[in-house]
Amino acid sequence: MNKTISIILCTYNEVNYIEEAINLITKTLKNTEIIIVDDNSIDGTLNKLDKLKSNFHFKLIIRKKERGFASAVYRGLNEATGDYVGFIDVNSYDQIIHFKDMISKLDNRYDISVLSRYVPGGGDERVFLRSFSSKAINSVCKFLLRIPFNDFTSGIFLMRKNLLNYVRVIPTGHGEFFIEFIYSVYKKNFKIIEIPYVQKKDNNLGKSKSNPNIFHFFYLGFMYFLRIILTIFRN
Repeated sequence: MNKTISIILCTYNEVNYIEEAINLITKTLKNTEIIIVDDNSIDGTLNKLDKLKSNFHFKLIIRKKERGFASAVYRGLNEATGDYVGFIDVNSYDQIIHFKDMISKLDNRYDISVLSRYVPGGGDERVFLRSFSSKAINSVCKFLLRIPFNDFTSGIFLMRKNLLNYVRVIPTGHGEFFIEFIYSVYKKNFKIIEIPYVQKKDNNLGKSKSNPNIFHFFYLGFMYFLRIILTIFRN
């Protein structure tokens, strides 16, 4: 029997990407529930979604009093009804092509499949500061956490929904929540597999919500390092 799939999209000002993301997910995957968690976008994303609802099926959750990436993913996980549930960045929607392979891995008794830039066949084509900081953070993760995993900050995953019955998600911070989650999954002896992908060059970097600068680099580095330490003590 085919499994049902829930895909979470977290949006804040994604008017340029959201239609293509929904369209590609719908064309690529069958038996799919799309859950959109929006942090009250102000760029026209919500108007775009209102127009799209006549052509596409998706569940929209608009958060007006709550903010934050990790908590948005967590809300999506709680709303999901599929046998398998996963997340993909709206502006990396083209990576949905890998989800058929990820579904196959779960069908073959893996518990979670994660797209990885740091296994053979993977790569990172973004600007130097972004690619360097990502590689540095992941090197620190691997050194301190001592588990056979490579891309703790990818965040693009598909997992069995019932995994949430055994491993908690601590929905604070940004992408660093995934470090603690994947570590907890490993410590509870669930089966993890990494699938290679290449993160493409940044588009419209000057307009990006996370346009890199040296201060942002050090701030994120500190927050990720703090989460690694908390992960060790809490697990």
